[in-house]
Amino acid sequence: MKKYLYNYQTIIRFDSPVVRHFFRLRCMPCVNACQQAGKRELFLHPSDYLTYGADAWGNPIQYGSRMEAHDAFVFVSSGEARLAPYRIPAGAAEDVFKVPSALTMLSPSMELFMTDAANGCTPLERALNLSRKVYEYMRYTPGSTQADTTAMQAFSGRQGVCQDYAHILIALCRAQGIAARYVNGFMQGVGLTHAWVEVFDGEAWRGVDPTNNQLIEYGYIKLAHGRDASDCPVNRGVFTGVAAQQVEIRVIVEEI
Repeated sequence: MKKYLYNYQTIIRFDSPVVRHFFRLRCMPCVNACQQAGKRELFLHPSDYLTYGADAWGNPIQYGSRMEAHDAFVFVSSGEARLAPYRIPAGAAEDVFKVPSALTMLSPSMELFMTDAANGCTPLERALNLSRKVYEYMRYTPGSTQADTTAMQAFSGRQGVCQDYAHILIALCRAQGIAARYVNGFMQGVGLTHAWVEVFDGEAWRGVDPTNNQLIEYGYIKLAHGRDASDCPVNRGVFTGVAAQQVEIRVIVEEI
């Protein structure tokens, strides 16, 4: 196994104070067959309490609230992860990961694109070929899409970020009968949170990163998975107040 240190920091600034702020986070690595957690720490400020649990997909969640007025919210997740080659054995893939979701619907142009690109004998080979085609077709353009941009919209514009690349690949894989699910987490290096895809090869979930056109082996720390991005946001909350938000995110992952 390989060992990695990770540090994920988010600072949210409100341009006027807010109250009754309830938050739900998915910012601590999960544990599975290829990912074990060492020391894990979570710092939040301000927070009245913090509770740990799991969502409907089994992803770890952290939730709490801050009732009094505040104009900033900070959380820092840090620790150590031990990674084996990216392979999560499973007896079968749930049917929900074989059908379209709200953000992974297929357009006629995507269907034509898939017909030309879906070569390969095994599900994993076909998924990797589709990933390569998505990588070649799309242009990575920060700020060009939103959190609720669909696969069809991103495909039509031929630009987006990692979330969009993942949604497009998921839509294409599912249309080919390949079970696929959305994953968010951290990638080795310095940057932001990252998104990729897990495809079921008949025996295990395998990680595929269409943004970087690669089959994942090491260097990716998983936080959560779902049908699409709306199932597993890293940070979601509600508050009372009228305030614009400025968000700063920084992720560092290094092998030790």
